[in-house]
Amino acid sequence: MNITVQTVDNDWQVLPGGLTWFFVGQPKTGKTTAASKWSEKGSSGVLVLDADLGADFVEGANVVPITSLNIPYETEEVGGEVKLKMKDVKGKKLPIPIKPEARGYYHRTGKQKGKPMPVYSLAEALAWLKKDWDKLPYDTIVLDTVGEVNSWIEDIVKKEMNITAMGQGEWGSDWGAARRKNVDILKRMQSFVKKVGANLILIGHSKMTAVTDGRAQLSPELPSGLSRAITAKADVIGYITGDKSGGGYTISFKSYDERMIGSRLAPLAQKELPLDFKAVVDEIKNHNKETEVPWKE
Repeated sequence: MNITVQTVDNDWQVLPGGLTWFFVGQPKTGKTTAASKWSEKGSSGVLVLDADLGADFVEGANVVPITSLNIPYETEEVGGEVKLKMKDVKGKKLPIPIKPEARGYYHRTGKQKGKPMPVYSLAEALAWLKKDWDKLPYDTIVLDTVGEVNSWIEDIVKKEMNITAMGQGEWGSDWGAARRKNVDILKRMQSFVKKVGANLILIGHSKMTAVTDGRAQLSPELPSGLSRAITAKADVIGYITGDKSGGGYTISFKSYDERMIGSRLAPLAQKELPLDFKAVVDEIKNHNKETEVPWKE
């Protein structure tokens, strides 16, 4: 078998695909709104998997409400115990999924306000994307927020370990189990977007600034091990803030020791730009290789 060796020579006139972006910032700093348009097609090219249930106020966004990690099933009480309802399918007993429109959620805005709203599990949404991707108009998937997904995973881990709070597992086994489940989901999503040439945007809140050894620390509002795992796997990590002058929002890729921020894309390394897809793309396409800031792992 012959092995083909590729020599990397980036053409920054073509926006790379298969990237994982991680937008981090305080609540209400424009992360979801910006992410919902983060495509050369504008909002028509972006699908938001809304685990935070806040994207229904983002005008023009294409949203799939996500309310659980796994499919919820119908239950019934049998002999004082709550058990799954089962149905016979080709000789096998299988649990019955609760219909998406019967999961207890309602539209908050628009003409459908007050009517049952179909919601989905992350497992259902990812299965649908893999099955129907070639029929869909999107080139970017947004997961908003990773913190909400982590909270579902922690609930699962607590139930599996029969504990009431994270931290009760022996030798950090609960934190380790939650981190592995989170990273597994991220790996599967990254594998999918790389395969189809799409982009993935993860959205997370930032922790309130803490000062350690005289330095202001900046990191996602996640358990520390999970924060390191996700930031290590992201290609571009941008810190989003509001402009103090009231002129909008900015995204910073400036990296130093106390900030989990940065970019593998040389054109964005150590830059601070308006929070706007076109501004970021222009920065990439106008990049001069001779002035690159080397990226370091």
